[in-house]
Amino acid sequence: MDFSVVLITALAALAITARTRHLWPDAPGSFWLRVLGGLGGLGLALTGAVLLRLDWPAPTGLALAVMGSALALLAAWGADLLWAARKSWLLAAATGVLVGGLGAWWWQAHAVLWVWITLAALASAQATWLLGSPAALSRLAWVRRHLRAWMVLLVLAVLVRIPVPLWPEGFAIISTTQIVLISLAALLWGWGRVGPRIFLLAGLAFTFGLGIELMGSMTGLPFGLYSYDGAPPPSVLGVPLLVPLGWFAMVLSAHLLAGGRPWLTGLLVVAWDLGLEAIMPAKGFWTWQDPNPVWYGAPIQNYLSWFAVGFVISWMYARLGPGLLEETSFGWAYRLEALFLPVGLALLGFWPAAIVCGLAMNTLAWWGFLTRSQGAVNERRVC
Repeated sequence: MDFSVVLITALAALAITARTRHLWPDAPGSFWLRVLGGLGGLGLALTGAVLLRLDWPAPTGLALAVMGSALALLAAWGADLLWAARKSWLLAAATGVLVGGLGAWWWQAHAVLWVWITLAALASAQATWLLGSPAALSRLAWVRRHLRAWMVLLVLAVLVRIPVPLWPEGFAIISTTQIVLISLAALLWGWGRVGPRIFLLAGLAFTFGLGIELMGSMTGLPFGLYSYDGAPPPSVLGVPLLVPLGWFAMVLSAHLLAGGRPWLTGLLVVAWDLGLEAIMPAKGFWTWQDPNPVWYGAPIQNYLSWFAVGFVISWMYARLGPGLLEETSFGWAYRLEALFLPVGLALLGFWPAAIVCGLAMNTLAWWGFLTRSQGAVNERRVC
């Protein structure tokens, strides 16, 4: 593929948008337009990922995956502003497509290049218009004022998951990198809430999680009969590093969504494990030998034990770190997992787990958020 055609398309859209964007005024903000636009872009990206998994011509799937993600970000930034000024940037995009099409015809490029040409023109025109819009720039300024280092790490934890459909053999290193980034984000976020005490909480959760996993893999208690034999590195005493890190960071995020209610935290981590038990044994992280499986090789006692361990760690967080609940934005770590884990399961063919895990995680996460918010409202009324 001659990417010079794509570059010419982008430059044409940039130049024309810069000349015409002042002809149409900004529009008042609309949250739902941004949400719907972002979902549309993500739909394109997901379609591209599916096409790549189905072994369609790689350039088509890659174009949809990459440019769909870019369009989703642009829509989340200013879909409402773009809609009000659609004549401006659509004219620029159409001209960019025309210029790129002439280039494709001249070089006798493959027809697949038209997908890149069209999407590149749309993304370039939209980006240029937004960069010239005072309303859009004010939103960027708001982001800069409120952006924190832990948020950047959380975004990176999402981005590292993108290569999974394209590089399935790299699943182990991608998964470990992801949970390390989430754990670092948890530490930075926690430092702002409870100071150095977050390291004590992290150490206790990590050690407790590691200890319970060592006992479980050696004795079958409390989770059932399984082993970590052949699990990919890095590991701690034979347990993959991502497992105890997950007990710290993901339970912390679930604890925040649950409003500090240990029983709800336990349910949230069980919902998460409904997806993990499908994909992690398939990727060699652990192996089930239990004679009484109920879900992808795991017995019912596994899920009861996940509930109990999540309950205990959440109880510890509530007792030793009450300040954690003063601001619960790190709950987004669990919400993002509730979005991307089911999608990943579906792309890898684990449809039952994708549906059940997705419904359970998202339902419990939002129910916990809503009931916590209502509890806060009632508390203020009493005061």
